[in-house]
Amino acid sequence: MRSNYLYKPLFFNSLMPSMSLKHKIKLFSNFIFAARFREIYNMFWVYPLWWNHKSSAFILNKVLPKLGIDLFPPFLEIEPTTVCNFRCQICEHTYWKEPSKNMTFEQFKKIFDDFGKPKWLGLTGIGSSYLNKDYHKMLRYAKSKGTIVEVFDHFAHFKNDEEIKELIEIGPDFQFISIYGATKKTSEFISKGSDFDRTMRDLRKFVKMKKQMKKRFPILNFHFIVTKQSKDELFQFIDLVAGLNTDIGEILITPLLHGFTHAKGFQVQIDDEYRLKVINYAHKKGIAITFNQCAKEEKPCIDFCKEYIMPFIFVNGDVTPCCGQNEGNLRDWQHRTSLGNALEKPFKSIWYSPEYVKMRKSIRANKCPSECLHCPAYDLKKCRK
Repeated sequence: MRSNYLYKPLFFNSLMPSMSLKHKIKLFSNFIFAARFREIYNMFWVYPLWWNHKSSAFILNKVLPKLGIDLFPPFLEIEPTTVCNFRCQICEHTYWKEPSKNMTFEQFKKIFDDFGKPKWLGLTGIGSSYLNKDYHKMLRYAKSKGTIVEVFDHFAHFKNDEEIKELIEIGPDFQFISIYGATKKTSEFISKGSDFDRTMRDLRKFVKMKKQMKKRFPILNFHFIVTKQSKDELFQFIDLVAGLNTDIGEILITPLLHGFTHAKGFQVQIDDEYRLKVINYAHKKGIAITFNQCAKEEKPCIDFCKEYIMPFIFVNGDVTPCCGQNEGNLRDWQHRTSLGNALEKPFKSIWYSPEYVKMRKSIRANKCPSECLHCPAYDLKKCRK
């Protein structure tokens, strides 16, 4: 998983995935037939607080506070590593000076257990997860607790077929494959050091082995990061996915949200007309598609924020409100404005600390907290002073 663009920035979705009722029922049926009843229970906790932005923000920031309820987050994101051997031109990691680091399984378990069994876990960060030898162990532990697990990866670091088989056996609920282009030329231009052919080879192996093993999980999804270089390959990418001849959850399309110095030359605008063409084309192929928010879209006030119930914990344990400010090349600032360290004290004590409580109250009052000064999802100019 390379960069914030490698994992799913769920918080930018203003709508549910563009999928038919039939497709939603089919996806849900996987959990029933696989007897994932704990995950089904967790779904009824997490998705009502996520899929509809307006209603979930209203519940979190208006209704619950009036009832005296400060909801503990059902979501959690943990960064398992910052090790990566790619140098993607649009990723902040390429321009860091921070030493690369792996989280140990013991550290992961401490954070996970102290949190209190999150109902949903995103186990992806600014690094390539498969370069952490404990990654599968972390996935297996989270799944043993019935947590809904969503992961993103570029499928480029499997050492052998056994690792692919092990991933399928563990069965994280949602596996997203992050790709920078539909062609070898574009993908490898953006992601220096990557091997497009190897990614496609391992992806096809994954599809084949999952069918042979008769497994419903992981549900396969794709994350396409749109740049000036890859925008015109969207239709070709949809064809590529359709050509795999397997069940797909969705394709998530994300334009670059942060325009830090090195990434500015890659940003591109996508208008509504073009989006509609892409969505209609995907629907004809039987594929659900979701566009994440574009950088130049009109944004709501910060009191519409719901992302603070999905805290992001860095590989060193530092806690930041969400993953929204990742990939802005602000890593040092994020560490300095951390709300606490989950390796030094339980997350619950951090969540209910005066600083964290003040941050949530500021958001609900449409005031921008100091920890959110670089948020790309909301219009901070509309905040009260």
